[in-house]
Amino acid sequence: ETKPYRDDYRIAAMTQLVDAYQRDDIHRYEDILQKNKDLLADPFIAENIDEVTRNMRTKAVLKLVAPYTRFHMSFISKQLSISIPEVQDILGFLIMDKKLRGRINQSNGTVEIESSADMDRVHAMAQWKSAVQSLSRTILNNGEGFKLEETQFLTDVVGLVSESTGGRRKPT
Repeated sequence: ETKPYRDDYRIAAMTQLVDAYQRDDIHRYEDILQKNKDLLADPFIAENIDEVTRNMRTKAVLKLVAPYTRFHMSFISKQLSISIPEVQDILGFLIMDKKLRGRINQSNGTVEIESSADMDRVHAMAQWKSAVQSLSRTILNNGEGFKLEETQFLTDVVGLVSESTGGRRKPT
């Protein structure tokens, strides 16, 4: 049913816009919007495009900042070609919505991300330490451990080896 309209530039632009949205390609999405401003003449599109664009930009910001723990908002602004106030607004939304753990420093325009990986690693090490301590207590308190005769035998062997190699240690 849509074949007769596929050559219509407005339909082609909408198809490209949908494709860019589905691929999370913010640069292509923004480019299509810039080149096809007449798309906004449609009341339905005009009513909903702001929310869709905001959603695209929010996903792009999340993807862009993922590998960083500290960055300047101007970096995001340049990469995504959006204003710094909009970047700040998106970051504020992401932080408030707990999709991003971090702090915005407005005075110098930076953002510090709290790495959950570091906290997860510290928590895992604490659990590991606790498990090893529990295991050692169990072995020493409940297990047979080293028996006195075995301890004496080991001491004698160490002394004999030391003596045979010219060491000063003598068996006890």
